[in-house]
Amino acid sequence: MPHRKLKDIIADQKLVHASVDDTVAETVKRMQQKHVGAALILDDGELKGIFTGSNLFHGVLKNGVDPNSVRVAEVMTGDPVCLDCNALGFEAVRHMRDHGIRHIVVLNTGEKGYGVVSVRDFPNEKLGEYEEEFEFENKLWEEL
Repeated sequence: MPHRKLKDIIADQKLVHASVDDTVAETVKRMQQKHVGAALILDDGELKGIFTGSNLFHGVLKNGVDPNSVRVAEVMTGDPVCLDCNALGFEAVRHMRDHGIRHIVVLNTGEKGYGVVSVRDFPNEKLGEYEEEFEFENKLWEEL
């Protein structure tokens, strides 16, 4: 998989997106329904950021903020790391390691325009440093 193009890796993904005006609770509900760990935040079709479990924890739960009262745009990661859909999987893995992230936005994906590649898309790679975070994230989603 590390030598496949990102567009092939994400071909059948369930993309979740939210508006900058949606609440965190609304966004998390959509993410849970599709069993994904990230949502793209759009404003009139333009990418504004990405929202992940880390944003939920660090921007909302850790601070005791009510997810029904905060807009997802207030806690998202703006200016996310992006790669073109023709980039290779190993490039995505390298960027994830270099930036300490688990999701990368994939650009120019055709009809959808965007996609998301996750560290979970690379199960055979040596990504041991993420295992503890995976367990934490799974527990976090289950509790919501």
